[in-house]
Amino acid sequence: MSETIATTITAVLYLAASGLVFIFGSSYYTLFRTNRSWLFKLGLVGAFAIAGGLTMRSGLEPTYGLLALAFLGAASANLVGTAAAYLHGPLGVRDDSLKGMALCKGLEAVAVVGAILAILAIARVPLDTVYLTAGNLPLGLGIGLGGFALFAGLAAAQGRSLKVGPRTIRRLLPWILLFVFANGFMEELWFRALFLHPMVVLVGPIAAIGLTSVVFALAHIGATYMSKEERIRFLAILFPLGLAWGTCTYFTDSLIASTIFHAGADLMILDGFIASMHGSNRPVSEPVT
Repeated sequence: MSETIATTITAVLYLAASGLVFIFGSSYYTLFRTNRSWLFKLGLVGAFAIAGGLTMRSGLEPTYGLLALAFLGAASANLVGTAAAYLHGPLGVRDDSLKGMALCKGLEAVAVVGAILAILAIARVPLDTVYLTAGNLPLGLGIGLGGFALFAGLAAAQGRSLKVGPRTIRRLLPWILLFVFANGFMEELWFRALFLHPMVVLVGPIAAIGLTSVVFALAHIGATYMSKEERIRFLAILFPLGLAWGTCTYFTDSLIASTIFHAGADLMILDGFIASMHGSNRPVSEPVT
């Protein structure tokens, strides 16, 4: 089999498996019946566990086994992250304020990251395989903080247009930071870092960054916090951001730059929630705590 054909087959299989996990298996929306199916999510975990075992014993390039393991981690994280939502009631956490949203996101991040790290530990996969290292720390911090500062400025301007005052931002700042950094790290590990290393080996860095960016964007296809038209624009923005964050991860050999940069971009998404829950134009019935 020629290298081009092998690369194409790998790319197609990656996109197909990613669609099963991050679109049909997602719990963030209900576009498909599978989004609500625990049986489907459990089936994915079982299927990728079997695929990983068979691949590692098949004599194929070992990186295929690592890729199957990455999908096992992602599918397991999907399942555990969904289950974490059932702890909101017992823990007294509600998502009707920014504080509640941040605590919910923090709980989800702990569950998702914990599931991924558990799979990696059981399989004895080094953490540097998923870019959990310092890497080029000065470059990573420089890019990450620069990206964060850029989006923080854009978010501040957007917040003013939404009538969100600086006192409100200062009051909510701990919860804002908890939300954006929990979500940024979780998504960079879950959607990108798990897959980037094996895909770089199998299809090359340019294709790997492009493919993971496509999946990252499409995983948000059913975002429920915006209209259909806004969602299309959102996906169009997410793809180049995914390219930027994937490039940061690859060249700095770390998640530091992409996580901080990603957290900054999430500030703009939070603006709308802050305005609706805590802004001066919020409905009287909305909670303010």
